[in-house]
Amino acid sequence: MEQNPSRETGELVVQLKDNVSVEEFVAQTGMIFIRKLKLRKDYYLFKYDRVNHKNGLDSIPVLSLETLAVSYERNRYHNNVPSEYNPTDSLFYDQFHLKNTGQYDGKTGVDANVSPAWDKGYFGKNITISILDDGVDHAHEDLSSNFLMKGSWDYCLDQNDPIGTINNTHGTSCAGLAAATDGNGVCGLGVAPKANFNMRRILCDGSTYSDIAEALTDESEGVIHISSNSWGPVQCDEDGCYYWTTPSFIKDALLDAVQNGREGKGIVYVWAVGNYAEYGGNVNFARGSKIAQVIGVAAVNNDGGHSFYSSVGSAIVVSGVSSGYNSKGNYTGTRTTDRATTTSCRDDFGGTSSATPVVAGVVALILEANPNLNYWQVQQIIIETASRENLPTDNWIQNSKGFDYHEHFGFGLVDASAALDAALNWDADPTFEQFETDLQTVNKIIPDNGGSDDYLTEKIQVEKNYTIVGGVEIRITITHDFIGDIGIHLESPSGTNIDIVVPHIDYNANLHNYPLFAKNFYGESSKGEWTIHVYDGYEDDIGTLDSYKLIFYGIPHESDPTPTPTPDASGSISNFGNYSFLLSFFLLAIIQLIIF
Repeated sequence: MEQNPSRETGELVVQLKDNVSVEEFVAQTGMIFIRKLKLRKDYYLFKYDRVNHKNGLDSIPVLSLETLAVSYERNRYHNNVPSEYNPTDSLFYDQFHLKNTGQYDGKTGVDANVSPAWDKGYFGKNITISILDDGVDHAHEDLSSNFLMKGSWDYCLDQNDPIGTINNTHGTSCAGLAAATDGNGVCGLGVAPKANFNMRRILCDGSTYSDIAEALTDESEGVIHISSNSWGPVQCDEDGCYYWTTPSFIKDALLDAVQNGREGKGIVYVWAVGNYAEYGGNVNFARGSKIAQVIGVAAVNNDGGHSFYSSVGSAIVVSGVSSGYNSKGNYTGTRTTDRATTTSCRDDFGGTSSATPVVAGVVALILEANPNLNYWQVQQIIIETASRENLPTDNWIQNSKGFDYHEHFGFGLVDASAALDAALNWDADPTFEQFETDLQTVNKIIPDNGGSDDYLTEKIQVEKNYTIVGGVEIRITITHDFIGDIGIHLESPSGTNIDIVVPHIDYNANLHNYPLFAKNFYGESSKGEWTIHVYDGYEDDIGTLDSYKLIFYGIPHESDPTPTPTPDASGSISNFGNYSFLLSFFLLAIIQLIIF
């Protein structure tokens, strides 16, 4: 055992000056009073207001602290934690998605950063992941101890046992990436090697939409914490990509589960964004991953590049390490369980199918650390701790709140250690809500073969002030004989913009009240003038924008949001620069008034 005194609590221990009251300190700093410490001297414990100070203690104005306090120091946990955890599983040192040391011509550090989370003693214990797939070999020695028959079901054969057939290998491999056990010397281990999992077999001939709706819910009353989905409708082929509409009752089942599952905290849904980038695949064409409450997962290869197959778009939340061709032209797959025998392993698994259970395993670590988190808070933590350190540096979009976004990677690569630390210190947030604007009836012709200056531009003034957390949804109706001709661009009141969809091959007609999604506005305010640009990228066929409305998912506020953070030299975000500048300005003004 060894001491680890460095974990943050988000609190300050403050000795106030004689003429300063607790109320004055709270008013000046925006912090929250907890209690007076039981010490001979007057020390007080305060914590920062996570809503108003999203960037932690660094956002508390230092000038205010120095003016009001004799001394102040960060309060930190001083826990005993296990010493470095070194798995004995035979394939662990080949599992670059867990710990990338440069093996297989990869780039050191391009991984889920799981080892530090294990070192702190978190392995997903008492957390259950439900995997929706083609079945699982639950007799496999690397899976059997973590498999739960309770809550499992085979919707293909209408039976409890979801074992599938010898040819159904996909679910077994996904299960291994999320929750293969540790320390038995067989294969490798999962991100959450002490988590439980069940299997809901839906990927087969004969399963129906109603089967999927049932599989997504938790009729087992609290058994399921996380739902991992490495599947989706086929929306692209060599002839193009097509918009696909999720049946309403499937959405209803999912929304019921995030509102009522896990004793009201909500099941956390993790969903692959798809493997259709080669055909122009965009996450907004289909899949459950573009729903506000879902964590959509893209894939990167072992040196941090965009996996050539991973679908792109504005609804991606985060990336996980998976298979792909790296910069040296070498193809490498992830190492996980296989079902040829009960000890079989494989080294060729991949796709966003592989990245998704990795992220699901990270969520299991988060929920073990803080089981009180709701599904929105988990998504916030994943977003705010995602890393872009080892990813390409070009084509990132930084929004007005300092959050970076990329159409290939979402907010970056999932970081288990940073997410765990954030989960341990996460305070309760206000209730998350959604609101939608009135339907905007347009009925205008979209300019044909539009260039950058040839958009149909529509503006909408939004009066409600929400801090955007889950994203912004557009419900749009367009009449056009070839809907693939259409591109749509969205811009926020603060000037952040993104392509929602771009022209592509799709010979189908029209969109009716179709949902399109953008995650990149995280942290921004809904209030102000939003701008939608619609254009036609091909000649000859003319269409119309009939109507649209916007739906916002976030935290409502009665007043304007906090000042915009600015990146410091290291690339992290801090509000201190804004606060210190304002305080300095006012102090200087007061001094000038006194002198003159």
